[in-house]
Amino acid sequence: MSNQQPARPPVWAAWMASLSNGFVGDYLHTRQNGLAIEMAFYHQGRPLPLTQEAVLAAHPWPTTKLCILVHGLSCHEGIWLYPDPTDPGHDTSYGALLQRDFGYTPFFVRYNTGLALADNSARLAVLLHELLECYPTPVEDILLIGHSMGGLILRGACHIGAQQQAAWVLLVSQVFYLGTPHEGARLARLGGATTAVLHAVPHPITQLLGNVLDVWSQGVKDLRLTQPLAAEMGSDGAAAIQPMPWLSHARHHLIVGALTDDPQDLATRLFGDGLVAVPNVHPRPQVGDGSAPVAKDSLKVLPRTHHLQLTRDPAVYAQIKQCCEDGVE
Repeated sequence: MSNQQPARPPVWAAWMASLSNGFVGDYLHTRQNGLAIEMAFYHQGRPLPLTQEAVLAAHPWPTTKLCILVHGLSCHEGIWLYPDPTDPGHDTSYGALLQRDFGYTPFFVRYNTGLALADNSARLAVLLHELLECYPTPVEDILLIGHSMGGLILRGACHIGAQQQAAWVLLVSQVFYLGTPHEGARLARLGGATTAVLHAVPHPITQLLGNVLDVWSQGVKDLRLTQPLAAEMGSDGAAAIQPMPWLSHARHHLIVGALTDDPQDLATRLFGDGLVAVPNVHPRPQVGDGSAPVAKDSLKVLPRTHHLQLTRDPAVYAQIKQCCEDGVE
């Protein structure tokens, strides 16, 4: 019997599945379609079983520090790879560089980006719990990195973990949000407005077009929200929807792109990195209700950096590295 590992799935297949999940992933999940992606950590293009044996096979020298990377809408974990400037002919990633520079063991998530943000947040909280349960050595620190939608899912998972007093969430020290639409994605809101207008026109053709556009997944629709929301239990026992708090004990870093050299330029203020606008977040100390990031230097705008570039740019990693070296008091 051969001991060779199965061939890595073709990259195009991963992209096709991720794109379809982004736009109709909730439909695929409801219909139990084989194209629907189940959230998992991925290693070399395949799901990583959460057993100690499988984790050791993927990471023969596990450390006490973990780095979790979560991609954005219609992407997969391959979005993090880019040519290594120090090693021509080879690829690297923020996870690999954090492993080299600070000893973090990286884990890359792939998930169905068409599901509701709340559903994916809950799934990620469970996945992180299961990882700690099977991890071969005690964990002392967890660093989280999310791109675009991935940052919202990390924020939601941390909130769920804090409510459950989960062991993993107590270990989270830093969260990096790369181009995350904490105030909603204007492009998604534009799509919502277009759908509403088409439905309002009393003509069968325009209403049909509105119905077609309304098929967009719940994940896309959730990006229209001007801030992430969470269900909270009130004093009367009834659930109420409240703004999503930030994890109070962690340091939060917002790294965003700008299409021009000047973050105050009109084009940058309107379009941000091309998909997500520069947020109106004013770094300040954490307030009692958790509505603001704790980091004093929480917002960094990178000039001439588009949305997808935030996942694979040495300048972005330089910011991550600086935060890890210096810390924020």
